[in-house]
Amino acid sequence: MMEYRRAEQARVADEVAALPDGAVIPEWLADYAVLRDQVRACR
Repeated sequence: MMEYRRAEQARVADEVAALPDGAVIPEWLADYAVLRDQVRACR
């Protein structure tokens, strides 16, 4: 499992927050998180 430093997590959160209203990227990130969890369940 990939571990991200707190500084990286904070930077990503800031970048996502700066996206324009209606940006699709946050939705895609949420989909990725679901898929990642599903893959982990298959192990």
